Amino acid sequence: MSTTLAWLAVGLGALLCLINFYLSFIRHPLNRLRGLSKESHRWVSGFPLFGSLLVGLSLIVLHDLPGMVPVAVALILIDTGGIHWFVGTMIYQFVFGRSKP
Repeated sequence: MSTTLAWLAVGLGALLCLINFYLSFIRHPLNRLRGLSKESHRWVSGFPLFGSLLVGLSLIVLHDLPGMVPVAVALILIDTGGIHWFVGTMIYQFVFGRSKP
């Protein structure tokens, strides 16, 4: 039962991580390739925290499977809604100052 829940958590977490990555890095260039103007692009938020959290928690049960840890780490790293991106952004803003209006 716990293995099934872990697989469901990693599947949903992976989906959320990939959606966050798409919304942050892929959606805008695709819209530009389709000929849409910069002004027509609206920035939208993904699903903060949940993707990385689900993938990380699933590792408690699935860490023994070969290749699972590298895949989970890669998913967590690309999840722009993860806490690590928030902390990194705050550190960057503190070190390099606020962006100019």
